Amino acid sequence: MIPKWIAEWIEKDRLVRNKYKISHKYVRSSKKIQKTHEEIDDKGNIISFTYMVLSSKYGKYWVKYNEGLYSCNCPFFKQRGICSHIFGVCQKNNIWPKKEKLFPTE
Repeated sequence: MIPKWIAEWIEKDRLVRNKYKISHKYVRSSKKIQKTHEEIDDKGNIISFTYMVLSSKYGKYWVKYNEGLYSCNCPFFKQRGICSHIFGVCQKNNIWPKKEKLFPTE
């Protein structure tokens, strides 16, 4: 389930809203998502991980997570700081970006 603050952000940002639907499921049969790396601290908390997302239409992208901050090497991420690859990984592992990491000035 998408956190409320992300759903509100999608609704406010026209470019993001046109590309992503809140009710949309981003883990689709056209995308293969595979974890390639994971780092866990002594208490069992996830510090970082990397997923390879392979789309039959667009190719291969790398989604990285490090202490609450996601990144992806796709073009849309560079424009808006979020993308469907990140949403797919979030839906798969239920670890969503933290608002203060995505919008540090708010």
